[in-house]
Amino acid sequence: MAEYVYIDNLSKKGTIGISNLVFEAIVCDAINKIPGITESSKRLKRNQKIHLNRPVQTYIRSGVVHIWLALDVKNGIDEKESVSLLEKEIHAALDTATEQVPYDIQIKIERRY
Repeated sequence: MAEYVYIDNLSKKGTIGISNLVFEAIVCDAINKIPGITESSKRLKRNQKIHLNRPVQTYIRSGVVHIWLALDVKNGIDEKESVSLLEKEIHAALDTATEQVPYDIQIKIERRY
């Protein structure tokens, strides 16, 4: 599994490598901008004292950034509309940061609170 996406500079003077952790941080910032949506706080086991899950996961395969999100949605919030707003925010943030990196986003709603 690759940890970097490489972008060629148009002036042919070098290559930029962007880590999958950068994409994870961009997505986390986008989640914080949408009201009523938070990263999933679900634990793996009922009596577990620490969180072992990662609600935002990014990985790179064949030059494509794959993003997987597990989210919690507040009661009274339209789930489809919030997810649509989040997808638009993520698309805008990634396009602004990288412009040419292909990506795939998968969103799962874990629970409503």
